[in-house]
Amino acid sequence: MPEVYDAHSGEDILVQVQNLTKTFGSGAEKLYALDDVSFSIRRGETFGLVGESGCGKTTCGRVIVRLLQPDGGSVRFEGQDIHRLRGQESKNYTRKVQMIFQDPYASLNPRMTIGDIIKEGMRIHRMGSEAEITDRMHELLEQVGLNREHASRFPYEFSGGQRQRAGIARALAVNPSFLVCDEPISALDVSIQAQIVNLLRSLQKQLNITSLFIAHDLSMVRYISDRVAVMYLGRIVESAEAEELYSSAVHPYTRALLSAIPEPQVQDREVCENSILQGDVPSPIGRAQGCSFAPRCPYATPACFSHIPVQETVSPGHTVACHRWKELLENDYGKNDPNCFFCDVRQEAGVNLNRVRNKNSVRFPK
Repeated sequence: MPEVYDAHSGEDILVQVQNLTKTFGSGAEKLYALDDVSFSIRRGETFGLVGESGCGKTTCGRVIVRLLQPDGGSVRFEGQDIHRLRGQESKNYTRKVQMIFQDPYASLNPRMTIGDIIKEGMRIHRMGSEAEITDRMHELLEQVGLNREHASRFPYEFSGGQRQRAGIARALAVNPSFLVCDEPISALDVSIQAQIVNLLRSLQKQLNITSLFIAHDLSMVRYISDRVAVMYLGRIVESAEAEELYSSAVHPYTRALLSAIPEPQVQDREVCENSILQGDVPSPIGRAQGCSFAPRCPYATPACFSHIPVQETVSPGHTVACHRWKELLENDYGKNDPNCFFCDVRQEAGVNLNRVRNKNSVRFPK
């Protein structure tokens, strides 16, 4: 099996997503769920994928585990294009890559006991005798914080947190090397969320599992992820090491998301008016002519609506897709100018911008 290496870091790459595109519908009603998405995940790390609901995070995860077929681009696992695998290679891939679903109840068969749900994958892949599979099932239950007695119960007899633990046990049953965690904590209470995240972190360290962690809770993603990519309307707008992204975000959308994280000492925090998002997310139907964030960006100019920004390197491992990121950094996003330079630019170009914005039916500040 060939190894893939990242030219920038020198570390081996387990998952390589290149120019991934996925649409639903056809003609004028075509919805672009993924639009030229590219990123890589190094072996042994947790890669966070964040963004608002409907930005394409879950679709990306489902394409990686082959629940959906892409329209364009490729996903490579250990150097192989996963959508070209056939026969035994395809079966091996389904064992190596598993998914933890967002809804812990809908993802479990209500007619099967938890024990049978966990054992099903091991039976399919013939991972031992029935006695060995049963022992492994009991071991997994205890590993995720459940009891052996729970094996004979049905999903409806568990709480939401217990069901999610069972879902994690099912995913780990076939000894995967890569996990896609699709918002595994969003449907749980806050106290249970912390338990599940801590469980995932400890299991990753114990088993050396690589994972894609999909979520919209940025504070949780920062806690569990090594690197983070931010999505908006099917496109990656910024990606970096977790700590660098949270301390030195460049894209206006990333900065707006970070400013929305609640902090206990609000009085000591300065929040620029431009970091507060206005309006609604534009319709994903039809491919955006320019930057997908332009209709809501306080720093947008007419050029932002006509040209799609490309990924540019801010620093090693930190990329951003924004036409004006250098200019914005130099002026500290308008803070160095008491008259807010970029607000003036927006007002001067207001006629042209309003024309485009009205066309997209999005509300904007005056």
